[in-house]
Amino acid sequence: MNATSGLARRLCALAMLTAAGGLLASACADNESSLFVRMRMARTGDCTVTCSPDEEFWTADSVDSAYRNSHSATLLVGNQIVRRGDSDVLRTETSRVQLYEAEVRITDIAGNPVEGADGASGYVVPVTGIVDPGSSDEAGYNCTEVLLIDGATMDVLRDQARASGRPVEVISTVLVRGRTLGGQEVETAEWSYPIQVCFNCSACINTDPPDCCNPATAENDPDACGDVDKEIVGSCSGQVGVVDCRTLGKSCGDYLAER
Repeated sequence: MNATSGLARRLCALAMLTAAGGLLASACADNESSLFVRMRMARTGDCTVTCSPDEEFWTADSVDSAYRNSHSATLLVGNQIVRRGDSDVLRTETSRVQLYEAEVRITDIAGNPVEGADGASGYVVPVTGIVDPGSSDEAGYNCTEVLLIDGATMDVLRDQARASGRPVEVISTVLVRGRTLGGQEVETAEWSYPIQVCFNCSACINTDPPDCCNPATAENDPDACGDVDKEIVGSCSGQVGVVDCRTLGKSCGDYLAER
């Protein structure tokens, strides 16, 4: 083999390696587009959610830290992986994605990390849900519940909101991970969502008879709460609204005094 042919082979191998690297880079890029967070589903009426891109969604949340120890939201996740199942040749569908965890980090509106009471500026939480592949040009969708603010971070934000007397604005950034039934690891690009955290900005209602007795207590001792027949009112998670003292098991004032 002469020097010219040897050089040609080396150049060919280098070209193939470069092309393979390009394919790998493309695969990595497609990995984030295969799975994606579409939106935060709205909770209205009886606080239920319908998992569809055509349903109502929210663009920001407001949370009263006086009555919430953490904050979760229902996110709509899309799957754009091409279907691979074929009943004619008995090939099973491997493009369904099983969601298994979400990585969350919280920052202020300037982008600075917000550390929780445990000193961590982020956390990983388990999630559930299977997202089917789409059909034609449409993605498949399903919902998953994600902890947008954990308890340790909420403790810090509660202290800040109480001390300042005004809401604290933060951004919760989420990355959802999943695994196809064929064993391929996929994850979404980062999805960011604004949340306003206040302290005692909800309307807390004391009910008659006194003691704002918890309905669970009334089940064990019917005389403990007197004749409470009014329906318990409240607001959906992600909205500041009305707090019924019966959900607290004590009067609004007694509850706040302990926060």
